Formats: sequence, C-alpha cells, structure tokens
Amino acid sequence: MSDGRKKLSDWYIPPELIGMFLFLFVPLIGILCAMLLPLLNQARNRGDTTLVYAALLFGITGIVLLFFARLPLYKQRKFFTFGSRTLDAPHRKLYRWAYVFVGACILLMISLL
Repeated sequence: MSDGRKKLSDWYIPPELIGMFLFLFVPLIGILCAMLLPLLNQARNRGDTTLVYAALLFGITGIVLLFFARLPLYKQRKFFTFGSRTLDAPHRKLYRWAYVFVGACILLMISLL
C-alpha cells in the first residue's frame, strides 16, 4: 500500500522543536527588529540612502544567484519551468539562497516606504 514516499500530511513536528522555536527564535527576531527599526526611522528622517543601496545590493545578488542556479535549465532550453524540483541538489540550494536575498530586498524596500 505504501510506496515509501513521505507526504506533507505525514510530517510530525516534535513538541520540543516547537518549544525551542518559541524560546529561541521568536526573541531573536524581536531583538533584530528592535535593532533595525530605529535605523530605518533615522534613515527615513535624514534622507539617508544607505539602506536603499543595501536593498538594491541584496536584490542584485539574489538575481545573479538565481541566474546561476537556473543555468542548467537554461542549457537544456527549459526557460519556463517554475520551482526547484528539476534542479540537482547544489543548484537547488543556490536557488533557495537566491530567494532569501530577493526576499530580504523586498522586505527592506517595503520597510523603507
């Protein structure tokens, strides 16, 4: 009956992991936000463009990483595939890092509005 594949509904998250997440990561995110928000406010009030350039640098880095991650697909002439399931493991990791940088760029640009 079962072919050995895991489904999304088969996932189990141990309560210890949830507790660790709440105990460690949520305060860490709060501390990082407490450090970043005053910088954003000062940059907005002074007209400082350093954070805009940092966001653009994150975005450009993400786009370059995305290009190199999808390069094997481009060589196979597969231009309109979505997702990373057709990539091998190293390119899939690069693909995810690319979206981390693009996401950081988007979040920083939205926060600067």
